[in-house]
Amino acid sequence: MKFKINNANLLQGLGRIQAIVERRGTLPILSNVLIKATSDGIVLAATDLEVGVVSTHPAEIEQEGSVTLAAKKLFEIVRELDEDDVNFGLENGTRVRIECGSARFSLLSISPEEYPTIPGAEGVTFVELESSLLAEMIDRTLYATSSDETRYNLNGVYMELTDENRVRFVATDGHRLAKIDKTPPHPVAFLENGIIVPRKGVSEIRKLCDETDGPVEIGLGEGFLIVRRPGLLLSSRLIDGEFPNYRQVMPSDFRIRLVMDRDRLTHALRRIALLAHERSRGFRFVLEKGGLELSASNPDLGEAREILPVDYSGDRFESGFNARYMLDALSAMTSKEVLIELVDELAPAQLRPADDADYLAVVMPMRM
Repeated sequence: MKFKINNANLLQGLGRIQAIVERRGTLPILSNVLIKATSDGIVLAATDLEVGVVSTHPAEIEQEGSVTLAAKKLFEIVRELDEDDVNFGLENGTRVRIECGSARFSLLSISPEEYPTIPGAEGVTFVELESSLLAEMIDRTLYATSSDETRYNLNGVYMELTDENRVRFVATDGHRLAKIDKTPPHPVAFLENGIIVPRKGVSEIRKLCDETDGPVEIGLGEGFLIVRRPGLLLSSRLIDGEFPNYRQVMPSDFRIRLVMDRDRLTHALRRIALLAHERSRGFRFVLEKGGLELSASNPDLGEAREILPVDYSGDRFESGFNARYMLDALSAMTSKEVLIELVDELAPAQLRPADDADYLAVVMPMRM
């Protein structure tokens, strides 16, 4: 194996895989990147057995072949090189010589035959989606996924096709929920039965959207969601579990509806949260005629209280919520105003952009 590649192209490819390769895994090969020199250029591949990425980069190929090298160390080396071109060559079958200007490195390689197979696009039917649409749907839901590994079916974003042929993303950790519906340009039939894509896979798909102008293609493989664009293919293993019936926890028959300036409410909540109890992050939400009182207390620090003017003339309403959950929901919105919908003191609160019915967030109440 022998080739020459542009430093910037190589650095971009190696940077993309840093969040995917295993750092302390039980299989040492998973901390390596697979490098293939082919007639089409250089192929970089990495996987942690859950998420995989394969990218192709232009290069001058003198001799085809493949090696695996420590991904993190190779990235650090390439990042420090000054010249535009980097030369790679295999020596004695186990070492790879790297030359750039006057710099010389020799890295040990693990046999590429030991590298796990990464799912490809063979036999997969793809549907085109705008990367901006996919990014928006992820931004509105990913924050609500659970990090509790014992509740593995909540550790990802549920994707399904609604009866109206709209794509729906839902995420919940049992304390809050986020849901968004969008109408794609083409039906996404493989989502008819719903799939759960793990949090890490969704995060990598979101990064791919940032790198892409225009559409990406998504498809369903055997137990994997596949996302691709020219020169890159990303695969994410699906969570084998049943997503809970999220419709049961979504409130209805609201008796209170408030429209508030989202930025003003967000800043007030941030101030109140400074004195909320560090574990519960709880704050009181009290509605009285003409005003919304937000308050929090911490026996070790003190108290915070702020009143915001609102258009409300009903009876006194008091409930408690987690400040971080409420702030996350508000931060996922881009609208100027937020609509807050309430049923009673023991029911969840529903938040949605005042000008967008496609998105909503639900926050469960808490005892104060």
